[in-house]
Amino acid sequence: MGKPVTDRPAYTMMKYLYYFFLTNFYFILCNLLFFIVFFLADFVFENILLFYLTLIPTGPAMTAVLSTMGKLVREKDLHVTRDFFKAYQVNFWPTIKYWMIQLTIMLILAIDIGYSTNRSNVFSPVFFILLIVSVFIMIYAFPIISRFEVKMKNLFIISMYANFKFFKVTLLNITSIIAFGIIYWTFPSISSLFLISLIGYFVMFNLQKPLKYLEMKMSKG
Repeated sequence: MGKPVTDRPAYTMMKYLYYFFLTNFYFILCNLLFFIVFFLADFVFENILLFYLTLIPTGPAMTAVLSTMGKLVREKDLHVTRDFFKAYQVNFWPTIKYWMIQLTIMLILAIDIGYSTNRSNVFSPVFFILLIVSVFIMIYAFPIISRFEVKMKNLFIISMYANFKFFKVTLLNITSIIAFGIIYWTFPSISSLFLISLIGYFVMFNLQKPLKYLEMKMSKG
């Protein structure tokens, strides 16, 4: 007898494409205002506050994507709608608290970079480095929120610690995000259907060991 349809590679591939597409769709739906502004407003310094405001819903949506994709990595199966919006609801307030701090820090740094660059200020590289540090913190902060209950102060400390402790994984996630960015730049129409969910999947796949290590440390602490 042949394999059941559900055990065949073609079925598995279609199932995963469905998971990626629907998760990506829900992310876009939760960030519809930002995407409208992104396509209609000029991406100039004068509109930085507008983009800041429309990016506020992105935090909870990103945590929901990472939580959903993390479950897919662990269990190889999903109920996408239920899993996404349950994660969105459960993690909404912890994510908003973190994201408002992180987003505001990045807004201030972006403004500082804009002003200091125009005036050839010596501190411009320092602001840029701090902005990169903020991005590195986010790479761990969002996945940690999607898996654990952590106090805000500890979240920043653990995220910084994890960047150094798992430096190879950090570089792997950074290069993965850059690679997907290049793919989007090359094939925007197709990749936009799956981009965020695929990034989330690869990030959570790469973070399996770090998250298990952090879970063990937190359970002992």
